[in-house]
Amino acid sequence: MSDAKADRKQYQITVNGNRFAIASPYGEEHIRKVESFLEQQISTIQQSSSSISSSNLYLLVALNLADQLMRQKQQPQYDEMEKNLRDLCERLDQVLVQA
Repeated sequence: MSDAKADRKQYQITVNGNRFAIASPYGEEHIRKVESFLEQQISTIQQSSSSISSSNLYLLVALNLADQLMRQKQQPQYDEMEKNLRDLCERLDQVLVQA
C-alpha cells in the first residue's frame, strides 16, 4: 500500500496576491480549481466590505466555507443516498447467497 504523503506533489498557488507552497496528491488541475475557487470567495467578500484587513478577510472566507460545508452535510440527499446504498447492498447480498 502506498503512503499518501509519498504521493503528494508540491504546487505553488497565489491567493489574494500571496504565494503559497502546498502539497497535494490530487493533481494540478484540482489545485488550480481550488485556487480559483478561493480567489472567487475572497473577491466576493472584498466587494461587500472594502475596508477589511487580510486576516479578517481570510477568517470570513473560512467561516463562509465552513457554513457551506455544514449546510451541505445536513441536506437530506445524503441520508437518502445512504439508505439507497444500504438497500442495494442488501439486495446484492441476497442475490449472491442464492447463486
